[in-house]
Amino acid sequence: MPTIIDVAKKAGVSVATVSRIINQTTFVSESKVEKVQQAIKALNFTPNYHAQNLTNNPKIGPAMIVQSIQDPLTATLLKELSAHASANSMPLHLVSGAHSEQQEIEMLENYLSLGVQSLYFESVYMKEERLAEFVRLHPGLLVAKRYLPAYPKQCLHLDLVASLWLAVKLLVERGHKQLSLMCEAQQFQAIEQSLSHIDSPFKQANISLSRLSHDPNDCLNRDIVCSKASAFVCLSARLSWPVWQQLKDQLGASKQFEFIGASNNAADSKASYSTLYYPVQAMAQQALGFLSASQQDVSKVFIAQLQERYSEQELCYLQDLGAAG
Repeated sequence: MPTIIDVAKKAGVSVATVSRIINQTTFVSESKVEKVQQAIKALNFTPNYHAQNLTNNPKIGPAMIVQSIQDPLTATLLKELSAHASANSMPLHLVSGAHSEQQEIEMLENYLSLGVQSLYFESVYMKEERLAEFVRLHPGLLVAKRYLPAYPKQCLHLDLVASLWLAVKLLVERGHKQLSLMCEAQQFQAIEQSLSHIDSPFKQANISLSRLSHDPNDCLNRDIVCSKASAFVCLSARLSWPVWQQLKDQLGASKQFEFIGASNNAADSKASYSTLYYPVQAMAQQALGFLSASQQDVSKVFIAQLQERYSEQELCYLQDLGAAG
C-alpha cells in the first residue's frame, strides 16, 4: 500500500507539501501540484480522510506515537508535554499500540498529514531504511528508543550496550568468569548483534544472553537457573526486582552469586542489589526541548549510571572471590 511518503519521494517534494495539496490548506505552486497529482495517480494513492478531517484545528500541537503509556519514559514525557501544550493552548495528540510496520506507518502518516510541527515516535517494527526516510523529510520528527547513525540529533536513544559494559566491566574486575545477561524480548536483538563486536571486558568472560518471560511472576527460564554463571545482569527495569527474588528463591543457599539489576527511578530505595539507573527524567527533558517551539537538537546518546549496592550474602561472596584471586 503506497504511503504519503512514497508520493512525496516520487514527486520530489516534502511530505508537508503533499499534505498541503491534499488538504488544500495553503497555496502551493501549480508545478508542484501537478507533480504531486501525477505521483498520486501513478501510485494509486488514497488519502487518509480521517486525518484530513482533523486539520480544521488551526493550531496543531505536538503528537506522540508510543507503544504503551505505562512505559516510564513515555509517562514522564507525557506529563511534561501535556503541561507544555496546555500552557500554549495547544492540543496534544496521543496514539498507542501499533503491532506491525504497516500500523506504524499509518499512525505516523495520520499525524504528519495534520501538519504537526513536532512528533515523538516510538518505532519497533519499521525497517530502518524507511524510518530514516521519514526522519530525513521531517526535521520535527523525534525517533525514540532507536538510533539512526545518519540522524543522531533526531534520535532519543539509551545505549543499552554501553550501559551493559559498565556492569560487565565491574563483574570481570571482581573475578567473575561466567556471566548470565537477561533482557526483555524487545531489547534482545540489539544486544545480541552488538556483543560479538565488543572486546574487553566482554572477551574476558563467558557470557550467555537470555530473553526473559513477559510474566513478572515467572520470568526466569530453566537455562538461566541451571547455568554455571556466578553473576547475573538484568537489563529490564520492569523485571529486575522479580528476577532478583526468583533467583534467590530458586538458587537458595545452594549457590552464591552476584546480581546487577536496572531501574528507571534514581531514588529507588527498595533495591538491595547493584543497579543500572536509566536516566528517564533527563531523557524526557531532552525530548521536551526537541518537541517544544525551540526544537533543540538531541545532544547526546544516553547511558545508565551504575550504583553499587550489595546484600550481606553478596559481600561475603565478594570477599571470597577477592581471597581466591
